[in-house]
Amino acid sequence: MIAAAAVLILIGRPNRAGEQPKFLRFEAAVVLYPPVILSFLGLGAAALMSGLLTG
Repeated sequence: MIAAAAVLILIGRPNRAGEQPKFLRFEAAVVLYPPVILSFLGLGAAALMSGLLTG
């Protein structure tokens, strides 16, 4: 999950000219994209901690 969040962060970065990727140019994508990344990070961190504590 953490790797998926990292990939989403890399995909969503602007290019050298400062232009956003095409899928982030819509208003709804800008609102929904950060919570999706935070959800993946949170779930990945929870799975990692759970694995460390039960292992």
